[in-house]
Amino acid sequence: MPMFRWMAWLALALLSTGLAHSLKVENAWVRFLPGNTTAAYMTLINPALKEVRIVGASSPAAERVSLHLTSTEHTGHGAMTGMKPLDTLTIPPKGRVVLKPGGIHLMLEGLKQPLKLGQKLRLVLRFADGDTQSLEAIVRLP
Repeated sequence: MPMFRWMAWLALALLSTGLAHSLKVENAWVRFLPGNTTAAYMTLINPALKEVRIVGASSPAAERVSLHLTSTEHTGHGAMTGMKPLDTLTIPPKGRVVLKPGGIHLMLEGLKQPLKLGQKLRLVLRFADGDTQSLEAIVRLP
């Protein structure tokens, strides 16, 4: 039995090093908002021994999906919060990146239908190597 476990562990380790696009996605959700723009959040976990770079995203529910970072600039007159687009998002080897309100997120623009609480939206992540990975995110309140 111990030999079987060791072999299973080795097979899993070899598999995880060869698939740069096999991210584990946890707690994927989309903010319930009226209108035709919203954001998606999740935790992306990279089990591989090499970094994974996301270069884009899409969804059948939206005309455009893009990576954004919410940033706050402090001026002499207070703070100014805005968003800037990101060209890529890198998840380090054996690392994780949390997409969350006030930070990195996926911006969904041009929603094709109004959102409903509890609805599941399909999102597709596009990687630098050309591969893609689909996931489902549930529409909910923050």
